[in-house]
Amino acid sequence: MKAIGNNLIVDMTKQGVSETKGGLFLGEKQREDIRYAEGKILSAGSNVIGIKKGDVIYFDKNNTHQIEIKKEIYQVVNMAHVVVVL
Repeated sequence: MKAIGNNLIVDMTKQGVSETKGGLFLGEKQREDIRYAEGKILSAGSNVIGIKKGDVIYFDKNNTHQIEIKKEIYQVVNMAHVVVVL
């Protein structure tokens, strides 16, 4: 699989369950207070500069699209929505 143009194909890091200060347990889908998500780059398009396959990034999870390939779900992220490269 290969990303095209300014796009990245990202495998999101699983966050699991977290506990609030009040003792409630929240699944990763219920954590709407956190805007950015972590993921690992699987493929970077030809116009992407400064990000390569294998990098770990934080990106705006509200500006992505999901794609399913061989029963695995990946995020398609535009380079402009990446905020941190680790």
